[in-house]
Amino acid sequence: MKKFMTMAITAMMAFTTVMATEPAPAPVVPAVVNFPLVSFEEEVPTWTVAGGSFTQELTTTEGVVNGTKALKVALTARSTDWNQRNNVSIIPPSQIWSIPAGKVMVASVTNPLDVPIQLRCNIKDTANNTRMTFWSIPAKTTRELVWDAEEFGTIGVANGKWQEDGFAQKGVDPTAISAITFYMAEPELEKVMPGLAAPVYILDNITIKDAPPASVVPAK
Repeated sequence: MKKFMTMAITAMMAFTTVMATEPAPAPVVPAVVNFPLVSFEEEVPTWTVAGGSFTQELTTTEGVVNGTKALKVALTARSTDWNQRNNVSIIPPSQIWSIPAGKVMVASVTNPLDVPIQLRCNIKDTANNTRMTFWSIPAKTTRELVWDAEEFGTIGVANGKWQEDGFAQKGVDPTAISAITFYMAEPELEKVMPGLAAPVYILDNITIKDAPPASVVPAK
């Protein structure tokens, strides 16, 4: 019996040693892909809409710029907590998107309301820099938003422009984008869209295209 117990304890110790030295699974490394077209046509969404006070639908009649569908997000109430705001995120966690040199990012945004709205977009890179950009969209208007070198900024360097359209916080690396999030400044009830309790916006045709030629200043 004593011999049996000794053998059992030895076996358990060996098993424990094997378990303790079992290598941990390798972390999943996100794949770097060229910035794709997001036009909300997929049967299985690659985007996510999150928050506590919104409705969403794939509309076929309003705001469609590319394909047959666009994403309509309607806030049923404005959150007073930034951590509880409603967001549209378009990059899957398993991917990093890259914008090649000579290209700009664009998105078509439709405002179906009778008053102007402001839409914000945070762009985050793999170094955890986050650039906040914002845009004014007039009533009953579809507008193509363009992110060029000024909107992306200098990587890691904070600066800002506070006008009808603008940006703030650190510049990001356009070749290593880990997150793109559209949202509204819901808690700023008196400063941004005052009196608008339930704003609505429609997204479509988020993609890249050739950057416009640089303007040339004629010689004097």
